[in-house]
Amino acid sequence: MRLNILYFLVVALLMTSCSNTRLKKANREYDHKHYQKAIVHYNKILANKRVNIAQVNLANSYYYTNDIVNAKHYYNDAIHFKQSGNIEYLNYARILMQEENYKEAKFWLKKVLSTDSKHLEAKVLFASCNSINDFYRDTTLFELKETKIEGFKNVFGQTEYMGGVVFSADKNVVFNSKKSSWTGNSYLDLYFTEKDESGRWLDPEILKGDINGKYHEGPADFTKDGKTAYFTRNNYKKRKLNDKSVGENNLKIYMAKLIDGKWKNIEELPFNSDLYSTGHPALSEDEKKLFFISDMPGGKGGTDLWLALKEGDSWSKPINMGSTINSSGNEMFPYYHKDGSLYFSSDAHKTLGGLDVFITSFVDGKWLTPENLNYPLNSSKDDFGFVLAKNDSTGFIVSTRSSGNDAIFEFVKRPPKFFAFGEVTSIKSGDPLVGVKVILSEVSGSKIEESITSENGKFKFKLPLNGNFKIHVSKEGFFATSKKISTVGKKYSEDFEVKNLALDELIIEKPIVVENIYYDYDKWLIREDAKPPLDNLVQVMEDNPKIVIELSSHTDSRASGRYNLVLSDKRAHAAVEYIVSKGINHARISSKGYGEKHLINECKNGVECSEEKHQNNRRTEFKVTKLID
Repeated sequence: MRLNILYFLVVALLMTSCSNTRLKKANREYDHKHYQKAIVHYNKILANKRVNIAQVNLANSYYYTNDIVNAKHYYNDAIHFKQSGNIEYLNYARILMQEENYKEAKFWLKKVLSTDSKHLEAKVLFASCNSINDFYRDTTLFELKETKIEGFKNVFGQTEYMGGVVFSADKNVVFNSKKSSWTGNSYLDLYFTEKDESGRWLDPEILKGDINGKYHEGPADFTKDGKTAYFTRNNYKKRKLNDKSVGENNLKIYMAKLIDGKWKNIEELPFNSDLYSTGHPALSEDEKKLFFISDMPGGKGGTDLWLALKEGDSWSKPINMGSTINSSGNEMFPYYHKDGSLYFSSDAHKTLGGLDVFITSFVDGKWLTPENLNYPLNSSKDDFGFVLAKNDSTGFIVSTRSSGNDAIFEFVKRPPKFFAFGEVTSIKSGDPLVGVKVILSEVSGSKIEESITSENGKFKFKLPLNGNFKIHVSKEGFFATSKKISTVGKKYSEDFEVKNLALDELIIEKPIVVENIYYDYDKWLIREDAKPPLDNLVQVMEDNPKIVIELSSHTDSRASGRYNLVLSDKRAHAAVEYIVSKGINHARISSKGYGEKHLINECKNGVECSEEKHQNNRRTEFKVTKLID
């Protein structure tokens, strides 16, 4: 019996020792970001017993290799272990956002914020969950279609080149082929493909020469003449990963020259380092700016966008693009358009879930707040690698939305659509007016379209892009009116409801009060607060070019009749002169001061009245005296 007990004790100790050894090995692979190897070890450990840290790290490993299904499976339990913390809470929240489970994601983001109230990533993602409907405000701007390129596992980093496209891709590993310890797939290489006459993508060809090495080659960009390439590559020397690099995450940007159809003369850029990564190069139109990503010291967190300037034949010291663009998360895949717009992807600005594409521009010496390009270009999955074709109306984006793997989507960029609609009614009856002429024109005066209201008094126009417009509404026997609308700078489709289109009857010699015109005591100069109502009267005269009007001023009964008459005449004249200064022909408007001759209540001399009643008598009116042809 004692021998049996001793035997089982030895076996148990050996099993524990083996388990501990495997855990140490798994953790070592995990720390070096060899996630595929770590996954194998952690799964073997968990097949025998529950080890909390193994499950936490396994969940993270699946997450970092973009195996979201398995990551969530292990997070479901591991997220409750004491070994989990803000990293796991944030990763889990991101997975939930990718599943569009924003309510549950908010719970875990709150957990992060409860321990670190200043955690910027968590704060931004929490705000994203609260405003998720904003990302769907216009779904007509982009139309996407997946580009089928057979034979690859992940395809991304595409850029236009010589009538076709260069992209980076990996494959499933076959037989004893060398594979990436991060992804478990083959190493990434650069390929070229183009469409045939029918629009079908031809079989890709690997770029020739020395540009593709033994390990990863990632996104590339090319000079306009097609003879120089800037590309991302693993940091390795003599075809071995550099000993100073940490696993495969250490990247560098290289330059290559096209010589006799092959890429040769591979050179490192001067700002590379063995201690941090650089990658995702993107040239400006003039080829004097190079945008790229890096986790070098001086960043804001994760990978940041940096900028190097061409100085002769060399590049300047990189400049971090600042906290407006760079977050505590990861900014990646810059693309600089010839119009000065910078596109990039981020997982820590306001997103639908994973990486989303953003746009910004450099204006007045600073970068504008990045703007999410919204659904359907962005989704709850990872969306990145946005580039526009030379026609500016089509392009490419990479997304994991269809299969979970990186896949290229072609898109058509459609202009936003704008419509103006409204209802014309009668001020007197409130009923819709039939037969009203409605004219859409440019503010400069050129007519675009004309419509007539039917029995419902309604109209609708399609508005051109990026313009300032006027909608003029007129009907015989009524004062015409107009409203202005602008689509300048509008990026999203919008319907403009034109309100307050109620027409008043035009009756000759009928006085109409111009509200809210006040003068200082014993003064007739036009005050600032009197200008808006006078500007409205200017608009009435512009909308009704055939009317001739008299503008009159009235006082209360206090002071002498002669004094009031002179004062009112000066006030009416001052108002007319202001209106004429705005471009109205003097022949169409005259002034008249009536003093206290036309009181509208009982407050004549000798009658005690409230200040409010006296104010009612101190008024400015206009009336149409005739119509001209």
